[in-house]
Amino acid sequence: MMKFMDELKRSKSFFSLIGLIGLVIVASIIAPNFRTINNMITILRQASVLLILSSGLTAVLLTGGMDLSVGATAGLVGCICAQLIKSGVPIPVAFIIGILIGALIGFVNGLLVGLLPSFIATYATNWVLTGLAVKVMNGAVIYDLPKNFTKLGVGYVGPIPVLVIIAAIIVVILYILLQKTTYGRQVYSYGSNAEAARYSGMPVKKIMISTFMICSICAGIAGMIITARLNAADAAMGEAYGLQTVAAVVIGGTSMLGGEGGVGGTVIGALILTIIVNVMNLKGVPSFAQPMVVGIVIIVMVLFDINSKRKQSQKQ
Repeated sequence: MMKFMDELKRSKSFFSLIGLIGLVIVASIIAPNFRTINNMITILRQASVLLILSSGLTAVLLTGGMDLSVGATAGLVGCICAQLIKSGVPIPVAFIIGILIGALIGFVNGLLVGLLPSFIATYATNWVLTGLAVKVMNGAVIYDLPKNFTKLGVGYVGPIPVLVIIAAIIVVILYILLQKTTYGRQVYSYGSNAEAARYSGMPVKKIMISTFMICSICAGIAGMIITARLNAADAAMGEAYGLQTVAAVVIGGTSMLGGEGGVGGTVIGALILTIIVNVMNLKGVPSFAQPMVVGIVIIVMVLFDINSKRKQSQKQ
């Protein structure tokens, strides 16, 4: 237990955890409605989609890469699955197809990142996927999806929302994969020093491609859940999550330079971001001002990340 606490204190996630605790205290004081059970459930529901997206993105950031296409991937997969379900395809089959499409998008992203910087490659695929989503929908919006499908987004198991359960399962799977397996250690090694990993004989290309596939599979699942939650599909429904996903991972202490952080911190980051937005809504902050706050938080955390890395390199 003492060893765990020492490791936690040395990680940047420790500062994120302290920030989360402080934020909850402040939010409880300035917004009395924040403390209600209904609002807590609302926070968990709002955080769930973001958690799925950001947990997948964490794998990519751990390698030192970036995926700017997660929102577009979620939108495209959600639209395709809605079209399939409306045309009579069984829900489980549509869900599997959505996961496979996500995996294919991640595979293509991984190949492109081998040729281009990840920012440029995934920014380009972001626009391609957005265009495909518009084409799939033909400018229309699909409504009134089957109840068995929408239960994924609005249903409950006892007092717990189904989508919270789905998010928790995905988070646990990715935590185990990245923290407790040889593959996870390879991801961290690659992110810490790609050249050293390459010379040590690691399959660096496969590692890089696989992390983008994990990210896009999570984005595909999130897209289907967004569709189920809205009971509608729209080509632009994933756009709002692009900035938030990056913010959640960075706020949680995962370095944009690779090799440091993890899914545990991402959970903290997603909760911090969701609570910030929740409190702004409770206090009536205009919607146009909310992205400004998110952007400021990202800038501060990235500057903190770069400064921490610089101090570590100076000590060495």
